[in-house]
Amino acid sequence: FLLAAALICDSFGCRPATLQAMPRPGGPRTPLRGLVSCIGLVVLGALTQRSAFVEVPKQELQRRQMAAAIASQVLLGPQSALAGDRDRLSMIIGVRKKFLPRILKSYKELQAAGTVTDEFLDEKKMKKFITALMSYGSIQRMDEAPDKISRKLQADAKEVEQYLVAKDYGKAMETLETYRLDIPFGGGEFKWSDEG
Repeated sequence: FLLAAALICDSFGCRPATLQAMPRPGGPRTPLRGLVSCIGLVVLGALTQRSAFVEVPKQELQRRQMAAAIASQVLLGPQSALAGDRDRLSMIIGVRKKFLPRILKSYKELQAAGTVTDEFLDEKKMKKFITALMSYGSIQRMDEAPDKISRKLQADAKEVEQYLVAKDYGKAMETLETYRLDIPFGGGEFKWSDEG
């Protein structure tokens, strides 16, 4: 503002046009009076000068950022995922929703029967159960490629299948517990008492 006022005074030769047009009550206008009026404009500008930005308390700024982030999600809507942009936890949760109910249901059926029944083996229940165990074990890997954790869980699932085909209920249930304990800490772990 100060620079703008100085330029205005300089361009008018310290005699702003509005002041020149006004008649002086007592005589003609002098250059000193124009200089005084320009200095007055500069002083007035300096006294009323404020920052162009208003300081916002930090907590209020965080609230505004959160509100803007939420509003952008609402306004932009859901966007489709591209290949490779999902994180590990979201993949585990997706597979968990798809396969864990089948795993828990089959386990509870076996536990309620107390033995491996022909019905369990004949009605494709076992095949769906083993597929669910294999898929759930496969997603527990720590990297993109299968690692020792996912391979161990898939080996446990194959072992469960062998015991089920042999109708060895005790070993099958023991291996299922080993399978559950081999799942790493995180979004994949579960208890047999969980709801599907």
